[in-house]
Amino acid sequence: MKIVASINDPDMLDLAVSAGANFIELRLDLIEDDLVSTIELIRARTVIPIIATLRSRDEGGRFTGDADAWFEIVDPLIRHVDIVDVEVRYREHAPAIKTHGVQIIASHHRPEMPDRLELDAIESDLRAFGDIPKIAVGPQSQADVLALLAFTAEAQKPICVSIVGDKYRYTRALLPLFGSEFAYCHAGTPTAKGQYHVEELKQLLEMLQ
Repeated sequence: MKIVASINDPDMLDLAVSAGANFIELRLDLIEDDLVSTIELIRARTVIPIIATLRSRDEGGRFTGDADAWFEIVDPLIRHVDIVDVEVRYREHAPAIKTHGVQIIASHHRPEMPDRLELDAIESDLRAFGDIPKIAVGPQSQADVLALLAFTAEAQKPICVSIVGDKYRYTRALLPLFGSEFAYCHAGTPTAKGQYHVEELKQLLEMLQ
């Protein structure tokens, strides 16, 4: 299990590193400065693997363009990162991204909780174009939490499973114990509701384990 510090400001990098993050996620849709300059600066300051994420509004971010507009932004950044997060709507550009030798997190975010058959179908679809599927959903009951934990434990690995929103927030601390590859946190400013600080999650996992 690896802890990902999701940041939207280069000034958060040192905080993320000192807190013990294993990966840095750059939320491109939340960064207002020039993206190429920003990512070059961060790349020069750390050897920690970088995930580039341009999240669509439909899946919890701010980007509103189509697939070609998405790739126009992401393309110049690929050579500076280790992993690119690719939503299903942008999957047509996955082959071009892979030619750069970077990995793909194939992601799917939704506010409701799918049933097991749909979770299995989502996982299969994501694996068709990505190296690591990331599924983030919104459990609405304790039964949903249990179902999500069971799915995570039984799914092919690697896989990243998380939740959307802050309802049943504690699930974020349990999923890594059931086999989720990544746990997304913040280093001072959350980029999504319900995120734990890197240090908080590390402390929780140490106690739970």
